[in-house]
Amino acid sequence: MYLAYNIINQQKHYFIRKSVCADGVYVSRELMSLGPDPSSYIVYSGGSSFYIHEHVEERLCSQGVDSDYDLLENIFWPFVRQDIRRALRGFFSRKESSKAKAELTIQEDDFIRDHLHPVDKRRYNYLRLGELDQSRLTKIPNKFYRSLTFKSRDELEHLFMDMESRLEPKELSLYVYSFLYLRRFFSEIIAGRMPQGLDQQKLEDLFISEICALNNDKLFWKGENKPGNLHSCLIRYVIMFFDYPLASDSFIHEHMRDFIAGTRQRSRAFPVKKPDFTSDEASRMMGVTIRTLNAMTKKELTRIYRSRVMEMHPDKGGDHERFIKLTEIYRALLKRKK
Repeated sequence: MYLAYNIINQQKHYFIRKSVCADGVYVSRELMSLGPDPSSYIVYSGGSSFYIHEHVEERLCSQGVDSDYDLLENIFWPFVRQDIRRALRGFFSRKESSKAKAELTIQEDDFIRDHLHPVDKRRYNYLRLGELDQSRLTKIPNKFYRSLTFKSRDELEHLFMDMESRLEPKELSLYVYSFLYLRRFFSEIIAGRMPQGLDQQKLEDLFISEICALNNDKLFWKGENKPGNLHSCLIRYVIMFFDYPLASDSFIHEHMRDFIAGTRQRSRAFPVKKPDFTSDEASRMMGVTIRTLNAMTKKELTRIYRSRVMEMHPDKGGDHERFIKLTEIYRALLKRKK
C-alpha cells in the first residue's frame, strides 16, 4: 500500500492505493479516499503515542486487503503532529534500517534485473547518491534498488515525487540532466562535471527528444493508461529543466562532498576554495569592463558567459586551461549576484 494524491478543484486529495500484479504487470488499485486532510484519521492517545482510526482498517478489510499496521503508520506518518514525529523519529528509522539489511529474495532480484526501467534506476541513483555520472549504472548491486520492487508506475511516480521534493531548486535541472543521461551525447570532458558549459541549444534539443522518447516508451508505461499527450508525470521535468538553470560546478562539488559525508548539509570539513583572479583578469576573460560586469544581472552575466564559451571552448579551437579559468570566473561573479 502507498499514499497517493490527485489535484481536485485546485486542492490535493489523498488516497490509499496498492500495487497489484495482473498478468505479470503491476498496476495500481485504489483502496480508500482520505480526502484533503488525512490527519483526521489519526488519534492521539496521550504522550508520544498515536494510532490510526479503526475505520481505516475496516474499510481496507472490506476491500479484501489484510492491512499491515506498520505500513499504515508509514502512510500516515507525514500527517502526524510534528512534536510526535520528532519524539519517534529514531524508532521509525530503526525499523526501516532493519528491513534494508535483509538479503534480496529471488523474486526481488528478478524484478530488478528484468523489469526495473533504467530511468527509474538513474533517478534513484541521483536522489540517493547524488550520482551525476550515470555511466557506472551496471556496477551498482541490485540490492540498492530493493525499495523500487513490485511497484506499479503510479506508485513509483509518487515515490519519486516525494524524494524530489527534498531537492534544492538549484539541483532540479542538474537532476534531469543526470537521469536522462544527456551527457552520453557529448564528447567534451566537461559533460561529466560542468554541463553548464555545454552548447545550451543542443542540450535543450536533446532534452526535448529524450523526454518525448520516454513519453512513448511502452516499457516505461507498462500497466499504465497513458494519454496521447505528454504525461503529467513528465511535465514536471519540463518545468525543472527549463525554469531552473543548471547548477554551478562549485555546487556540484559541494553536493557530492555532502553525500560522501552522509549529509546534505554543507560540511565544514571541506571549505570551498575562493577563486584566485583579479578584476582586470575577469574583465579580459569576459570581454567587458569590470564596471559593466558589476552592473549586470545574473541573466545578463550568463548570456555573456555563454557567448564567450562559444568562442573559447576547446572544441572551437580554444585553450582548455583558459576555458576552465573562464568558468571559474563566471561562477564567482554569478555567486556575487545573489
